[in-house]
Amino acid sequence: MSDAPLGHIRVLDLSDDKGALCGKIFADLGADVIKVEPLEGSPTRRIPPFLDDSPGLDSSLYFIAYEAGKRSATLNLERADARELLRALAVKADFLIESFQPGYMDTLGLGFEHLAALNQRLVYVSITPFGDRGPGRNYRAADIVVWAAGGVMYLMGEPERAPLQMSLPQAGLLAGAEAAVAALLAYHARLADDLGQHVVIDMQACVVWMLMNEQAMPVFHGAHLERSGRRFNFGFISRRLLFRCADGYVSALVIGGPNGAPSTRALVQWMAEKGFASDWMLVMDWVSWVPGFFMQATERDLKEVAELEDAIERFFMTMNKQEIYAEAIKRRILIAPVYNVAEIAEDEQLRARDFFAWVANDVLDRTLVLPGPFARFSLTPLKAPRRPPMLGEHNMQVYGDLLRLSPVEISRLRACGAI
Repeated sequence: MSDAPLGHIRVLDLSDDKGALCGKIFADLGADVIKVEPLEGSPTRRIPPFLDDSPGLDSSLYFIAYEAGKRSATLNLERADARELLRALAVKADFLIESFQPGYMDTLGLGFEHLAALNQRLVYVSITPFGDRGPGRNYRAADIVVWAAGGVMYLMGEPERAPLQMSLPQAGLLAGAEAAVAALLAYHARLADDLGQHVVIDMQACVVWMLMNEQAMPVFHGAHLERSGRRFNFGFISRRLLFRCADGYVSALVIGGPNGAPSTRALVQWMAEKGFASDWMLVMDWVSWVPGFFMQATERDLKEVAELEDAIERFFMTMNKQEIYAEAIKRRILIAPVYNVAEIAEDEQLRARDFFAWVANDVLDRTLVLPGPFARFSLTPLKAPRRPPMLGEHNMQVYGDLLRLSPVEISRLRACGAI
């Protein structure tokens, strides 16, 4: 048995930021992921922010995060001899990941049908903005375009202002994660019939799936999340989801019904012990406090909801988020702290699982903290990631050791601009 879940697998990663996470997941699972880069380097090398605000091919934090654990081989696909090299690599690969404009690889003779004729076991993954058919097939799209076209952007921002993009690009990360799952499903099918297949990822569809409850709640319950994400609307009444506390925010789900009533009752009891609960809160039948109730809410109901939420926030303002969270766990209340990045880095649960990995980077002459294994395997444990590769760092390994080209031939290919 291999010492990693996918230690026997080879992946050719030709993608840009739309597929970087896909290759990263394979690398995390132990696969040999070869980042096939143009001579000027992958576009992910130029995505800010940069370490120490110093742009460079090796200092993009995006590149450091999502290309870690891969090998790098340069290849100029505009040259016929370079395309022959990719065909030779495809024969020895299990997966190929690409995110070019639909049809571009076909024009080079490197599309799925071309490469499947050379290696019928190849799982060929294409990550596209809008899929490979329909009126949007040839549309180009930056992250913000797909974010908007997928519907999630409508939920971002303040209620009375224009919608906003997520602060960091997300559509490509969603697509990359979905691509990895889909590719592994195709690989599972290959175990039965020894045939690869073409997997096409539609980034817009991936973003639409993010809507989750927002697709179903209005249809079934007349409820929806407000654009700011801070309130949930039930018919004529809305409920808060975020409450201020002494050092930030906590998310509290204050609901009724058979599932929510025990939590809300426990929160009110806690508030009463500290002098923040009104008498009516202690005698309220929280089991009947369900979404259907909100649809027919009276003026008195609206007043009680506002009084309850104000009291909760005043109560939370007397404590910091960790104090609130610790007591909520003891009392089994549906509350969670809203962490910032610094707090995530110090989270004791993540540290207890050795989530963070300290990775030495000799290129940058420093040690960086990166996310470590995302899962635990009892027989094939995941290893901490290696630093991301320098541009073309593994050309000799890939073209010499793997394709058996001589040093003279590799030098010739380098001199003529093929690699």
